[in-house]
Amino acid sequence: MYDTARLEFLSRHFLLVGSSRNSFMNYIDVSVGKQVASFATKSGTLDVMCQNLQTPIIHTGHTNGTVSLWSPNSKEPLVKILTHLSSVKGIAVDDQGNYMATTGLDRKCRIWDVRMFRQLHAYSLPFGVADVSISQKLDVACAVGNHVQVFRGMHNGTCKEPYLVHNCGGVVTDLKFVPWEDVLGIGHANGFTSMLVPGAGDPNVDTLRSNPYETKSQRKEREIKQLLDKLQPELITLNPDDINKVNEGLLELEEEERKKILYIRPMAVQYTPRHKMRSKKSGWKMEARKNIIKDQIRLERNLEKHSAEDHFFEKPEEQVQPKKKHILDRLK
Repeated sequence: MYDTARLEFLSRHFLLVGSSRNSFMNYIDVSVGKQVASFATKSGTLDVMCQNLQTPIIHTGHTNGTVSLWSPNSKEPLVKILTHLSSVKGIAVDDQGNYMATTGLDRKCRIWDVRMFRQLHAYSLPFGVADVSISQKLDVACAVGNHVQVFRGMHNGTCKEPYLVHNCGGVVTDLKFVPWEDVLGIGHANGFTSMLVPGAGDPNVDTLRSNPYETKSQRKEREIKQLLDKLQPELITLNPDDINKVNEGLLELEEEERKKILYIRPMAVQYTPRHKMRSKKSGWKMEARKNIIKDQIRLERNLEKHSAEDHFFEKPEEQVQPKKKHILDRLK
């Protein structure tokens, strides 16, 4: 990867995603060290990026105010949303994949419903916002210059003022909530600061999904299980329920191809056996081998045709013939 600006790791697929400043998107399978996909997005510098944990779709923000959704199976964006009238500076998606928060140079923090790609609420901030993060309890933290402002209730429209404000003494560049804890990590010009945000983390730890108290041996076992349960990149879709559905178009096409077998005239079987230089008087053996192969090919074609007939045409119910009476049946 060249001139990388942002990195994301898809843990269920073992994919390392890198966005570069020359508008290239790279997907690398770290379990086998293989590049899965690499393509140009033609969207300028990709320095704003995040992932949706529920559907491992990559969200990227651009200088024209749009947010694009990417998958390694498509070189074109799956969805493009016009989120701001100016450059997008921050994107965050909650753990459930329902809400997306975006910030831009238009001094707005907008909350979006990812399921319908519709804006729910918009909030005005003092000036340009650099980064944004969403906690497990849907608290939104915004980097506003040297300050960090935490808002509560942005997703349902009940937010009127910041819940917490903290001065870091330097320009804030990165924000990230710690899962299962009420802690916010802040990266700024003067270093790193951890900030307590009461009620931001989920107190009910799901040890099957993420165990913050796991030991060294448990971590090794978890990595082995994750490798065994690794999902293929082809399964990354915008709607995860598509995997459970039947591709009706492809199924109809296969049915039409099977129907053609019923009406195609049987082709002449052409087969020329290889001449063996073992003996000069082997003409009848060559003919016998030829007939055996021809009969085998005809049998396969007939079986295929009979299976298609049984599938498309219902067999008439066989009439049960009455059993002939035997002369000794009267003695039973």
